[in-house]
Amino acid sequence: MIKVMIADDHSLMRKGLQQILELEKDISVIAQAKGGNEAVEKALLTKPDVILMDINMPIKNGLEAIMELKEKGSVARIIVLTIHEDREYLRKSMKAGASGYIMKDAESDHLIEAVRAVYSGETYIHPNITDHIDNFVNENDDLSSGDIIKELEQDN
Repeated sequence: MIKVMIADDHSLMRKGLQQILELEKDISVIAQAKGGNEAVEKALLTKPDVILMDINMPIKNGLEAIMELKEKGSVARIIVLTIHEDREYLRKSMKAGASGYIMKDAESDHLIEAVRAVYSGETYIHPNITDHIDNFVNENDDLSSGDIIKELEQDN
């Protein structure tokens, strides 16, 4: 059974994702969080296999939460769940430690595929943004966690 946690500041999104995921016999939603701080706390407590993490959440955004989870030794595989289709968010997400990147408007079969793929140790990038991968892979920058946070603050 794949244990999943959903972190998104919109209740309707969390509940909809849970309903989609729990239609699958091998997936169980074990926790939900409405912000980055709560996501870190609940993930460390419940130890999900996979976390669906929204980027835009109040107080602590999803990328900051990912970095904190990695720093605290979480082994959960994290899929960024977002509305951002641009290369910069993809790059920042992967540098922060995400294993997957999927759009909020994805079909449910893509979501299920992403959860299973990252659970199996693969990286999953939503098909709509795969054209950004060549640029991402060819970049040779060394962003630290602090650099990612500074870049995010500049974006907002």
